Amino acid sequence: MLYFLICSSPVLSQNTFHPFSNSFGFSLEVGGAIPKTDYKIDELAISGRILVEYFFSSKSAHVFGIRILGGAGILRGEVFSNDYVYPPVPENFNTDIYFIGGGFLYALNISTSVPYFSALISYLSFSPLDLNGYKLPNNKYMLYENAAVLYSLEAGVRFPFSEKWSLNLGANINFTSTDYLDDIKAGSDNDAFLGIYTGLTYYLGRDVDKDNDGVEDDNDLCPNTPDGILVDEHGCNFLDINLTKALYDSSKDLFISDGIFTDGKMFCIQVEVVDNLVSAEKLQNEIVALGYNADLFTMNYGSRDWYSVRIGYFKSFENAKMFKENFIRTTNFKLK
Repeated sequence: MLYFLICSSPVLSQNTFHPFSNSFGFSLEVGGAIPKTDYKIDELAISGRILVEYFFSSKSAHVFGIRILGGAGILRGEVFSNDYVYPPVPENFNTDIYFIGGGFLYALNISTSVPYFSALISYLSFSPLDLNGYKLPNNKYMLYENAAVLYSLEAGVRFPFSEKWSLNLGANINFTSTDYLDDIKAGSDNDAFLGIYTGLTYYLGRDVDKDNDGVEDDNDLCPNTPDGILVDEHGCNFLDINLTKALYDSSKDLFISDGIFTDGKMFCIQVEVVDNLVSAEKLQNEIVALGYNADLFTMNYGSRDWYSVRIGYFKSFENAKMFKENFIRTTNFKLK
């Protein structure tokens, strides 16, 4: 019996996973907030936030994701007006803010840095106080709701410095649905504030492709493919099938057709069956000398042992058939 084989369809190793592909990111960031209110002087005050993000799987420089965040900060300003105001308006405000929300983000991988952009919507809780921590007049008498909707647009850049960590720099502009962040309603525009942040992100569960062949390491049967090599969907050149990661259960060996056998998970191709172990090993060595992986299977028919010389392994019947065609075309191998 004579059968042949060939590897799965080759694809050029030109795709690589985005450094954030299929990962969860957990960030802690600190920075400052600058209010844009009815007061004339805007002061920088502390702000901080925690973010949880998920980046979808991507084999390009582009990746999209979702984020959930929560944080707190302080908004400060002084000098409401040079004109006399009645009733008198405090010269300073000191507003505590708390926010929680979520949205979408996009990140572009360019060499050692990853610029990103995001759009978020959040629930904002605030309480305008004086410098001594007491509620300002309109806040004290509850003349408005201490909650608002917060719309945020953000841009920044992340610098991955390991497989698990990145350093982050970002800035955002935040528009609110209230004009009372400073306890005063004046004019026709609602209040807003700017935010600047820096911090660290830890990534969990991301896709890793160390040999940049476009196949994730967890699914890569040949994890050290050289640059520029054509690979199949399992990350292997058809001259480099890694048997150590393709464990075939011979106890479940089942013939399909075209010399193809399966254990229910993997597929292999039978090249020839002989009744002499020495001949079988000689044939196996000839195939290995050509750069292919070959294996021997012992089968018992009646009272005799037969030796099946096979090449593999493949994850589909179609890949095994394609391997057979490529093998014949590229090697002109002839059995003896």
